[in-house]
Amino acid sequence: MTDLKLLDGAMGSEFIRRGEILPPHTWSADVNLTNPDLLYGIHQEYVTAGVDYLTTNTFRTTPRAYQKTGLSYKEAHSTAKISMHNAVQMARKASNDSIKILGSIAPLEDCYSPDLFPGADLATKEFSVITEWLADERIDIFLLETMNNILETKTCLDVVEKYKLPIWVSFNLLDSDHIQSGELLKDAIKMVNKFSVDCILLNCNPLNRTFGALETLARHCSGKWGIYPNLGVGEPSPDGIIKDYHSDAEFIDLTKNAVKLGATVVGGCCGSNPKHIELLKNLIL
Repeated sequence: MTDLKLLDGAMGSEFIRRGEILPPHTWSADVNLTNPDLLYGIHQEYVTAGVDYLTTNTFRTTPRAYQKTGLSYKEAHSTAKISMHNAVQMARKASNDSIKILGSIAPLEDCYSPDLFPGADLATKEFSVITEWLADERIDIFLLETMNNILETKTCLDVVEKYKLPIWVSFNLLDSDHIQSGELLKDAIKMVNKFSVDCILLNCNPLNRTFGALETLARHCSGKWGIYPNLGVGEPSPDGIIKDYHSDAEFIDLTKNAVKLGATVVGGCCGSNPKHIELLKNLIL
């Protein structure tokens, strides 16, 4: 399994586990401003665990998110840019020459609510701001993650492809055959295959839902693919708070099944921590 590449694990649920209270709207992005040393320390732990990639804590570093906290657009724009800068810098500070920085871009609204997508015109404008900031911060790869409908994903791809940086896309599922919007996963993959995307993934999905989608990924992805599932039992929680966890053995068993079918990139989402990445590293050794 020497070709297997390791993503890092969760950030938001790690903040919660370590005592942070994450506010509405900006959620994990709050730590970029209030406790960047904690962010840096968790990145360091993932590096020690053996990752090949670090994901920036930019899931909610958007003017849209900060405006919802009561800031004016100008204030929200400025605050979001500083938050993003801090997030990228903490990842870069923790990394080394062998680790690539993934610039995380999420749906503009809640990732479990595809019906809140604001439309292609607004999304184009907002994604243009976010991607320009990330490109200016010199991230290595754009990661469109937890994407939940085809049009928003395509809109973002139309924006990011002009930067000539590698692009990864990761989907969130309604069930094993459909993304959150109810559209078929295979149709979402077919759309992505029309772009120059280097890797297609699934993230923040329960283990059983991810397992059921592996064959679809293996059959329809034209290039690299992988998974980083949610370790919580049942439906993922919008606030990231997890009460019941799947066992390490269940997590590793899913990963082994994915690798047998052709996955080359694996990691963890909500509920995972550096220990889980160490377990994945042992699959390679």
